[in-house]
Parts: sequence; structure tokens; C-alpha cells
Amino acid sequence: MEYKYIWLKTEEKDSYAEFKDVFNYAGGGAEIKITADYKYAVFVNGAFAANGQFADVPSRKAFSSHDITKFLKEGENTLLIKAYHMGEGHFQCFPMPASVAYAVISGGKTLVRSGEKTLCRKEAHYLSGDILTGQIGEWYNYTFTAKELPWEPCREVFPGFTPCDKPVKNTAVKGMTMAEVTAQGTFILNGGETSALKMQRAYLSSRHFNEMTGQDKTEHNGFIHPLTFSEQGGDGIYMVFDLKKECAGYLDFSLECEKETSALLGWGEHLTDLRPRTYRGGRNFGFSIKFKAGENVFSEYLRRIGGRYFILFVHADKVKINYFGLHKELYPFNKPAKDFGDGLLNEIYKTARRTLELCAHEHYEDCPWREQALYGMDSRNQMLFGYGAFHEYEYPRANLKMFAASIEEDGLFPICPPSVSGLTIPSFSAYWLWAVCENAAADFNAGFIKEIMPAAKRVFAAFMKNSDNGAVKVFEGERYWNFHEWSAGLTGARFDGGNNPAPKGYDGNLTALLYRAARDFAVLSEKIGDGEFAVKLKEFAESLFGGMLEFYDEKAGVFASYREGDKKSGHHQLTQAVFLTAAAGRLPSEMAESARKSLYEPNDLVPVTLAGLQLKYAAMLEKEELKSFVLEDVKERFKKMLFSGATSFWETEKGEEDFDGAGSLCHGWSAVACYVLDNLCVNVKK
Repeated sequence: MEYKYIWLKTEEKDSYAEFKDVFNYAGGGAEIKITADYKYAVFVNGAFAANGQFADVPSRKAFSSHDITKFLKEGENTLLIKAYHMGEGHFQCFPMPASVAYAVISGGKTLVRSGEKTLCRKEAHYLSGDILTGQIGEWYNYTFTAKELPWEPCREVFPGFTPCDKPVKNTAVKGMTMAEVTAQGTFILNGGETSALKMQRAYLSSRHFNEMTGQDKTEHNGFIHPLTFSEQGGDGIYMVFDLKKECAGYLDFSLECEKETSALLGWGEHLTDLRPRTYRGGRNFGFSIKFKAGENVFSEYLRRIGGRYFILFVHADKVKINYFGLHKELYPFNKPAKDFGDGLLNEIYKTARRTLELCAHEHYEDCPWREQALYGMDSRNQMLFGYGAFHEYEYPRANLKMFAASIEEDGLFPICPPSVSGLTIPSFSAYWLWAVCENAAADFNAGFIKEIMPAAKRVFAAFMKNSDNGAVKVFEGERYWNFHEWSAGLTGARFDGGNNPAPKGYDGNLTALLYRAARDFAVLSEKIGDGEFAVKLKEFAESLFGGMLEFYDEKAGVFASYREGDKKSGHHQLTQAVFLTAAAGRLPSEMAESARKSLYEPNDLVPVTLAGLQLKYAAMLEKEELKSFVLEDVKERFKKMLFSGATSFWETEKGEEDFDGAGSLCHGWSAVACYVLDNLCVNVKK
């Protein structure tokens, strides 16, 4: 089917638009096929029906199919599409021309399709807002007092997309997770350039729930019935809402004001600051709202929010809240029942799997709160953990293809596909190679390997070009962030202004990563009949294996992270784990055992972080006698988070304090317990 792409009469950066069509329906099943350059939401006869947009590149623009039968009535029906155009690229977005295209189909007949007769208008309630984070881009401010603009015919646009079917299932937007009010009182604003900073700096004066509502909190919190808060003092009333657990989804609330008033609304993952941390290090988790007199219903399905707590500042001495909550958005993963015969292990596994769910929507995300971005190492962990947790193989393949479609001129991937950030992490391209091989080991698909092979060859060529003497060199140039994990000496130099530069010379971790990638891809190449490339990879792998041995520091009894001439530097647990996992069973026994002991015996090595914990565990699980140690280590690490009230596992073990107060409390790579328990299968009942 040919589609007509449409947009407003003019194109503006970061713009919100509405499109309307009316059509007749005579019964039977019906679906809408739709795409947008960035985000869309579908409403049929006034009811929310679907949303999404698979993140992609122009060379393969994904169309989604949504069943809308239950929203239709015989006779005339109204279709409304809301769309968001992100005018500038960021870590989530490849910049594309503003556009929407759709068709409603029933019984093989097109009932309506986008075209010049489709009516359109700018969505007047959305106003330009602050930059949420560098990874997510600009947010919005919202006004209920805006006058809706008149409808007018749209224009056809020609974005040059190559259409394809969406390669993953549609996410499911579930029913409301209702919040509870956990704190309330009056406030005085204390300056700030952004809405988020104003909320972070505001003076709060607490009041008791009963004082402000006249209700018993134990009986009336949770919006079983509407709640009216009233109190005079300061600049107005504030309320803190708690979803009771980490969530990802779309904000929905109803609020009544006696007169037109302004407000601020923000969110976060904890209450360490006695409020949600709405601002940190230039990140702005909040926006301003202009309420009209009377009821204001906010149901937003274009911009997903991750977090647990919300705070609302209303410039009024009386406000009625009818309800406040979040519509959860989840990917429809299969979740087989697991019982490990231990209450703590069961809870750790449950929380780890929930962490994976919160970090997977249209594609894998590092975290649902701060970035919502697809990273090579993060997603490799998430795929690996998900094979046992969800028995899911197609979703990982779609993500791996996303990387392949985003490959850049030097043969490496942008830091977060699909994007044009101008920045890459070489090790993450190497982890992509590992992830392809691990997917094949979990569920071999020859067609997928053949499709992905051209991109793999370009990646290998990039690393071969940057290698000599059997080792991969540290990449030089502003484009390259030589990051491995968030531990001293392995963070590279790109983000710290050069104060802690990666050593020059050869990179031990990259050398080991490419050794295993070349070895495993040689096997895959043979399976699909590409013997010539298999031979080339085997030769490359053998040269790298010899180079790996040169990184061994006999005095320290471990592998060095870097080598420049005769100088070896950097003693890290991650490096030992990478070497042991990459060359399992091939390293000289004395080297291997000394390196392995450094993973669990007291020493001065820089400890591995949660990002690389899977590699540490994999290296230890090779030895039967260390399996119980790994299991106990999982218990000790993750029960600390659970006993601290975690409902998902944190980015690092420092929690919110890390990254100068911007640490995420939900991060995909921290679901490593799923990998361990699914591999150990301790008393597991399925």
C-alpha cells in the first residue's frame, strides 16, 4: 500500500500537531496502520486507542498496526491523531522531516487514509519547555487556557522514507496505577531558571493531611474519592504523590481550580531531598502548567515518564484532586513462572525481571527515567538476561538490526542508535558483536545472521584498521569515548575534559572483546556458507589471542588494562573478567587461575561495577566450586537494595548518590540476577 505523508502547513522544531479524519464503518474487524517521524497517539471517537512509533532511520521507516475495532461504531466515526516532531537529533532520535502517514483498513478495504483532505492544526496546549536531559531532549510546558486553533487542510510532504513493518510487538498501555498523597503543605518559590530548579529550591512548609483535607488519611488517601486540599500561606499548595513503586508510562490526572492559576509539576525516583529530585546537573524533570477555572483533565500519551514520585505546586489556596496516576506501558514479554526454593532469591529474581521490563519499550533502554536510550553494552546485558527471563529472541534481533541500520562512516555505531550524536564508544560496538553471537547461541536464525553480516564486516574492518601487533589500539580523536565501565581508570577521557585520559597504546579489554567476537563470528560465517570471511576472522582471532597474553602482568598476577611498549597499566576486575570470559579454557592455567582469584580474593584491583558484573559471574561460574560464592554474592548485593525499599535495581550500588546525585534507581544492566539464577537453576521449578 502506498501512503501519503502529511504535516502542518509549516514545520517547526519540537512541534505538536493534531490530524482529524471522519469515516464510515459498517462492521467487522478494523485496524490502523500508522507511522510518524517521532511519536504519535491515536484517538477514535474521543477514546485513546494506541500510541508508539518504533525508533528507526529513514531507510526503514516502521509502520505499526493497531486493532481499533472495539472503539468503532457503525456509521460515522472520528479519527484523531496527535503527533510530536522532534526537530533536533539527540540520543533517542535520528532527526527526520516532520510527517505522519496512516490508513484505516477493514475487510481489505481502506476506510480512510492520510492525504491533503485530512484536517490539521497545531496542538495549542503544548508550549516550548526546558531540556529534560541531553539524551531525551526538550520537554514541554502545558496550558489548559489555550484557545484551540481552527482546522485546515494539511500539506503532503515527501520525507523519502522506505516503509517497512514494525519489527517488534506493540507495547501495551495498561490501566491506571493510582498514586497516593504522601506529603502536603504550602510553599514559597525561591528562584531558579527552569521549572525543575524552581521546584528543587522551593521552601516547603508541611501540613498534616487532615488539616488540609478534613479527611482521615488511612481511609481516604489513594483517590478512592476526590480530595480537596485547602490552606492559606506562602505561594500556594504543594502535594507529593507516590506510585508505591518504580513505573514507566503516561501521566493522567484530573484537577479542579476555582480560578485560572499556574502550577509546576515534577517527578523523580526517591525522596532523599524530602521531595522528588526534580533538578540535578542541568537535568530538568518538570514543567509548568496553566490551569483554567473548573476541571482540568491531563491525559498525555506522547511523552513517557519514568519514576515513582511526583510533586505538584499549585498557586492557589484551594485545589481539588479527582485522581492522579500513571498509565503503565509494558512490552508484552512472556514471563514463565520461576521458583528457586528461597524467598529472598525469588524476590531478587522478581525485582530483576521487573527492572528488565521497565527498561524495554519500543527498544531497550538503559533506564526509564533519565535517558531512555539504547546503548550497546547495556542492551547486550539486557538481551542476555532476557533469554531466560522471557524466552524472547525476536525483540533482541530487532534491536540488533537497529544498530546495523545506524552504522556510521568509520564502521562503528553512534553512542545510542538511532542518533547522530557525533560520539561513539568503541567497546559498545564490540559488545554488539558479542550480542549477535549470543542471540545465535540462544536461538539460531540463519536469515538474521545473513542480514546482519554486512554490518558485522564493517565493524570488524574498523577494529582491524585500528589494530596491529596482535592488539587493538586505544581509539584517538574527539569522536571516540574510550569507555568500558564506571570505575576509576576505565571511564575514558571524552566526558571529563581530559583530566583522566585513557592511556595511549593498546587496549586490553578491546583486544579480548574482539578476540571472542572474531572467534564466534567465524563459526557463524561458516554456518551461513561464508568460508572466506571465516578464515579471515580465524586469522584475526589468533593474532589477538597472542596479543592478549602480552597484557599479562606477571608481577601483579593479573591482566593489565592497557599496554604501551613495555609499560603495562590499569589493574581492574572487569579486565580479568573480560579476558577470562573471552578466552574461556584457552588461557594458560596459571594466568587464568591467578586472574580468577582476583575476582573473589581480597586485593587492590579496582572492583567491577554492576555494568560488568555478568562478566565477573560468567568467569567464576566456569568453576563448580565457585557457584555457591556467586549465589551468595548475588544475595548480598541485591538484598541491600531490596531492604532499602527498592522496587527495581539501581544503576550502581551507590544508588541515587552516584553521578553527583543523578544515579538512576532502575537500570537494565542491574538485572544480572536473572542471568545467574537461570544458569544455576538452583532448585528451580518452572
